[in-house]
Amino acid sequence: MSHSADWLTAFEALKSVYSDGAYSNMALNEAIPRHKGCRDSFVRNLVKGTIRQTITLDHIIGMLASNGLKGIKTRTLIILRMGIFAIREMDSVPDHAAVNEAVALARKTARGTDRFINAVLRSYLRRRAEFEADGTPAFIDNIGDPVKKLSVQYSMPEDLVDLITSQYGDEAESILRGLNEPPEIILRVNTLKTSRDRLISDLSEQGITAGPAEGCDAAVAASGRGIIGSELYRKGHFTVQSLSSMLAVSALAPEPGSRVLDMCAAPGGKSTMMAEMMSNEGSVTACDIHEHRLELIRASAARTGADIIETRLMDGTQYDGSLEGLFDYVLADVPCSGLGVMSTKPEIRLRTDVSTYAGLTDTQLEILENAFRYTRPGGRICYSTCTLNKDENEGVIRRFMDEGKPRADGFARIVEMRTILPYNNLIGFYYCIIEKSF
Repeated sequence: MSHSADWLTAFEALKSVYSDGAYSNMALNEAIPRHKGCRDSFVRNLVKGTIRQTITLDHIIGMLASNGLKGIKTRTLIILRMGIFAIREMDSVPDHAAVNEAVALARKTARGTDRFINAVLRSYLRRRAEFEADGTPAFIDNIGDPVKKLSVQYSMPEDLVDLITSQYGDEAESILRGLNEPPEIILRVNTLKTSRDRLISDLSEQGITAGPAEGCDAAVAASGRGIIGSELYRKGHFTVQSLSSMLAVSALAPEPGSRVLDMCAAPGGKSTMMAEMMSNEGSVTACDIHEHRLELIRASAARTGADIIETRLMDGTQYDGSLEGLFDYVLADVPCSGLGVMSTKPEIRLRTDVSTYAGLTDTQLEILENAFRYTRPGGRICYSTCTLNKDENEGVIRRFMDEGKPRADGFARIVEMRTILPYNNLIGFYYCIIEKSF
């Protein structure tokens, strides 16, 4: 049975990612509605998996093609990546079907390359024992450089492998492996409208498998079709949010009736979580630098019924004297390199540039310094990122504590600091809770 619509949809999404710099989620959300009858979950798995394994797949293709990667045009390369990924990783696709679908796709989108694609994929099938094995695949055994070897095995850029290895030592390979294992879908129950037990029951009635997720009382692990399209979602009974970010907000623990500032709030998941934790009592000022992203926060607040949220157009790096000392809690979930979320946003690995991270840390420190000034004496700040780069995490906190401004503005005390590694249904994340003393 042909599933040509699936393959064409996946190809279009991948071309948007590789050629136009699109984000995978946006590319998928645009491509899937254009093709009636395509299988949503299949397409998403094929696209995300192909992006996730790009470096590994290109290494394999380079070994199979007589002239290596040289001269292979983008469209042809995309189809080869799709075909080899499907053979390697998608049990639902028989080998012959993967080859046939790739060849048929080439005839539609990369004319004149179908014979070449057929030859490369059949060569892979003949040599597959060399490329597929439990544990370490045999084809990387002859790579002498340990950094390049890990790069090919875990499909990570060499400079990123070098960074993680230098910062995490013996734990680096486990981290690289974890960044290739997408977590389950995690939902945050909206306690303003329902309970966790009730939500699990209601989801189950709609054919969605759901159960409590360990680590946070508001978290539900879910699987099945139509989660975001469900009536429960539209009515605001839950929000999709990573367990790691829930843990950071839970550590800040804003109390009912307090004044809260969320400095980099879009699309609004953490703002609505804080409003729910506060029983919708008090105020949450949710900020972003772009007006169109404030619309996302307003939509999220309206859907969840979090009417204590007000939005504010603000650049977190620019000090606003009118906010000095106003807030009991300030959340600074700062812009970062995003290394911790590569399992769900795999295109990050194709675009990251380690040399730019130093500039990020200056921006992050500016936001944190302003967050501290906006906090009242006795209040708390949560500094958080979704990266594993220690320079953006512990390094920024170290600079904040050592460079004098906190002492000039009031005394800072670290209450809790945690790096969340990408294992056991978690994405990579970091947070630090700071108290501003009298």
